[in-house]
Amino acid sequence: MKESISVVSIFQIVILFILLFTAIMCLTINNANAFGIKDEITNLLELSDGEFLENDKLNSEIINTMENSAYRTTGKCAEGYTGFQRDGTKVSGNGAASICIRCVAVSDEVTNYLNTILDNKVASQGKVKSFYYQIEVFYQLDLPVIKQVYDFKTKGETKLLYNDVAELCK
Repeated sequence: MKESISVVSIFQIVILFILLFTAIMCLTINNANAFGIKDEITNLLELSDGEFLENDKLNSEIINTMENSAYRTTGKCAEGYTGFQRDGTKVSGNGAASICIRCVAVSDEVTNYLNTILDNKVASQGKVKSFYYQIEVFYQLDLPVIKQVYDFKTKGETKLLYNDVAELCK
């Protein structure tokens, strides 16, 4: 009888380690998908100089990138972010979004910095129009039997962009 109890205990420990290993693998795969899509969208925003909206939807390059990836996670955007679904439409209200984008205007800070460095010799308009985008995507700990357990976010930023478009900054 002693041996049968210890075999059951060892079997439970093995099952526990298998579940932990599966959870770590699921988290790693979802994390890699989220970072990959974030990096691709960041690159597309930088290549288009911040022009990524067509008729109040994401442009076709970003939509194709999301459709061709394994990224399917959604979440709620933080305050100040604009949420978009996988098909490129804006999320209304507090709905679940696939990606969240926020424009941060830094024109005043750049102008003040350049004026101090160049002894107030910045262009006559006095403003250098610059901004950058912050991108937020989601990933989750999704166990095959237990389903979704936790949601996580990852954030990224584009480089400084200099143009007058800044669609989300308006």
